[in-house]
Amino acid sequence: MKSTAIVCAIAAAALSFGSLSFAQGYEQRGERREARQEARSDVREARRDIREGRRDLREARDDRRDARDGRRNDRHAGSYGARGPQFHRGGHIPREYRSRQYVVTDWRGHRLSAPPRGHQWVQVGSDYVLIAVATGLIANLLLNQ
Repeated sequence: MKSTAIVCAIAAAALSFGSLSFAQGYEQRGERREARQEARSDVREARRDIREGRRDLREARDDRRDARDGRRNDRHAGSYGARGPQFHRGGHIPREYRSRQYVVTDWRGHRLSAPPRGHQWVQVGSDYVLIAVATGLIANLLLNQ
């Protein structure tokens, strides 16, 4: 009987101490918490890297835009909607338009008023510009005449 009691006591002890070996220690819970925190920080860093990569792509795209000088594609550059110089009263006319080929000497034939002293009419395309001879200052404009 004594041996049966000893065997039962050993069996009970083996069963009870066996469950203690499966229990987690405090250190293991802390390590798991640290591992989860590290995983979260890794995810945060990966997301930050993705955002920085997108930002770099946007900056590279902006650099490409700067290289185009405002043009969409080079295939139609200057072919459609090309305009001559833009004139306005009080502005200066470029020196190349003050040469003889642009100056209107027959202002009556072009139905223009007589230019005041020191002024002359200049024809640029279908536009007439009254300029001061000495300075090139634009005094008047007649557009699409």
